[in-house]
Amino acid sequence: MSYKKEPIIKSITDNLAFSSKSTTLNNVIGLFDSNRLAQDFFASLFSLIFGYTDLKDLDKLNDVVNYPAIDLGDETARIAFQITTQSDSPKIKDTISKFLSHKLYVKYDRLVVFIIGKKQSYTTTFETKGKFNFDKEADIWDDNSLEKEIDKLDIKVLEKIQCFLEENLKEFKLPERLFENDIKNCISILKRDFGSSEKVSSIVNRNDNAFIDKKNELNNISWVFFKSKIRGHLQYNEMIGNFLRNPINYESQKAYFGVANAIQDYYIKEKVKFSTFEEMFKEVFNAINTYDDEIQGINVKIKILLHNMYFNCDIGNNPIIDD
Repeated sequence: MSYKKEPIIKSITDNLAFSSKSTTLNNVIGLFDSNRLAQDFFASLFSLIFGYTDLKDLDKLNDVVNYPAIDLGDETARIAFQITTQSDSPKIKDTISKFLSHKLYVKYDRLVVFIIGKKQSYTTTFETKGKFNFDKEADIWDDNSLEKEIDKLDIKVLEKIQCFLEENLKEFKLPERLFENDIKNCISILKRDFGSSEKVSSIVNRNDNAFIDKKNELNNISWVFFKSKIRGHLQYNEMIGNFLRNPINYESQKAYFGVANAIQDYYIKEKVKFSTFEEMFKEVFNAINTYDDEIQGINVKIKILLHNMYFNCDIGNNPIIDD
C-alpha cells in the first residue's frame, strides 16, 4: 500500500465502522427499519467501489415500502443486493426463498447479501433449486469484504469514496456519550433562556413502534426531518432517562419537566404561528444564547435533549392511546 493511500483507506474504514455501529444502534431503538434508510447510502457506495452504473434503491424506484427479497438492483450488471444487519442463516435462507418465489433470478444472475457489520461463519447449505448460483463465501459480504475491495482501488477513486462518506455521515457524528454535567447544563440553559412552568403534565407511554410515526404525523414532522435531525439523537435516550430517574438528580428532573411544560405551554398558546413542530424546535433554539457559556458542543447537546423530549412525549401533540 502506498503512503498516499494509507491515510485515505484508514479514514474510509473508520467511517464504514461508524456507519455499521450507527445502523445497529438505530435498529435497537426499533422505530423504523433503519436498513431501509441505508439503501440509498449503500447504492451510492457500491457504485463508487464496484463501478455499477445502474444500481437503484428498489423501494424508491418502484414506490413501495418494502420491495420483496432485495433492496438494490442493477439490471445492467444483473446483480441484486439485500442489505441487512441480521447475519444469521435463517435470514439468508428467507432472502433466497423470496428471491426464488418472486422469480427475481430472471432479472438478476447474482444475489449478494450484505451484512452491515460482521458476517458469521456459515456451515449451512443455501438451496437455490438450480435457478441461480449462490456461493456463501463469495455472495455474503460484510464490512470486511468492502475493505478488501477498497484496498485494491486507485487513489482517485479512494478520494471520491472518502468525500462521499464524510459528506453523508457528518450529520450523525455526535458525542460518544452525554455526561451528567452535559444534561444538567442543557436543562439549566433551557430553563434560563426559555423559561419554566410548574404545571404537571400527564405521562404518555409509547406502546408500539408505530406510535412515533403517528406522533410525527400529528405534529407535521416530516420523515426527512425526523430521519436527518432527530433519529440520530435517540441513541442517547437511555442515558437521559437513567439520569432523570436517578433520585440524586431530583432537582434536575424537576427543572427538566418545568422546561418541557414551558415549551408545551408556548406551543399551545402560539400554535397558529407553527405549521409544524419543526418550527417550534427552531423557535426554542433561537431563544437560546450560549455565547458566554463556553461549553464545548453545547448547541448540539441542547438539540439532543430537545429531540429526546419530543420522542419521550414531553413536548408536542401525542396520539390518543386506547386502553
